[in-house]
Amino acid sequence: MTEFTLGAHELGESQSSNFSEFISIVTGRSVISGADWSEGRIELGLSGDGMIRIFWKPDGLHVNFISTTNKGKIPPLMLQIIDGEKRIPARTLEKRLRALRTLYAIVHLSLTDRFGLVQEVMSQDPDYDLELLLNDDELLYVECLAPGSWYVTLWSKVRTSYNSVLQTVAIISERGREALLSKLEAEARLKELEVEEKEFELFTKKVDFNLGLADRLNTDSAKNALSDRVERELGNFLLLSPNSEEVQVAKKRFIEQKTKHNK
Repeated sequence: MTEFTLGAHELGESQSSNFSEFISIVTGRSVISGADWSEGRIELGLSGDGMIRIFWKPDGLHVNFISTTNKGKIPPLMLQIIDGEKRIPARTLEKRLRALRTLYAIVHLSLTDRFGLVQEVMSQDPDYDLELLLNDDELLYVECLAPGSWYVTLWSKVRTSYNSVLQTVAIISERGREALLSKLEAEARLKELEVEEKEFELFTKKVDFNLGLADRLNTDSAKNALSDRVERELGNFLLLSPNSEEVQVAKKRFIEQKTKHNK
């Protein structure tokens, strides 16, 4: 019988897992290296700072996953960018990634008290690329895009950016939030990922957070421009009509006043 474990057993950090949880953790990662150590042991290096180790033992097959993120470092974040399809038009992928960049920029500028910059540039150009307002170390970096499952592995240089992309996914989509929570919850059990555990706890406390951006703009034209831009980018990311219920609900999370619960 196959045994699944998480964490390095030689360091006393191994935890029992199961096939379902194991698949949840490794899905979307690509094999980028490998090693045959003989004596019934092979290793497969994965994108997203992971490694699968396979051991042949007298009592059966042992499959082990460890994280290769150094302690104290920011882990990669895996996000499913396309649901279901194995082959997609390049324009669809481009549309979703651009929408994610824009929505992330809005959230990050809001959470770092620079939302006034959005009003300044959008008053001159409603289609301005808002990610240009971010510093280089705040950008989202793509480490890997796994075909078939269409998970994109994102990486950020600073902790605030990592928090902002988690918040962006939480606001955008109920389905995306549930999928991300499920994956983070599984990965948070890896003792090596101390940073991941802390960020997961922080994220779960804010899953119902609304940005309330409209109240931070001082002109009706700016509010309308932001509303239109958010609606358009949400439609592009979710691949739905801007008038769809899911887009409109997500837009409210961006635009409307925070609830009393979240004040």
